[in-house]
Amino acid sequence: MKNDNLIYSMGCVLIIIGALFKILHLPYANAIFVFAVAGMSVFQSWYVARLKKRIKELESKLEN
Repeated sequence: MKNDNLIYSMGCVLIIIGALFKILHLPYANAIFVFAVAGMSVFQSWYVARLKKRIKELESKLEN
């Protein structure tokens, strides 16, 4: 996917905003922080699975 860096950047920005909100004791800090961390965890898991699949494809191509 060509938007991987955009997704990573948006997730990092949300995590930083959530952390700043927590430091400043602003409302919805926990919700933003949890949403960002959970979203990045899901994306990271999907991305790792995709990379593993691509590695297996390349290894099988190399063997042939």
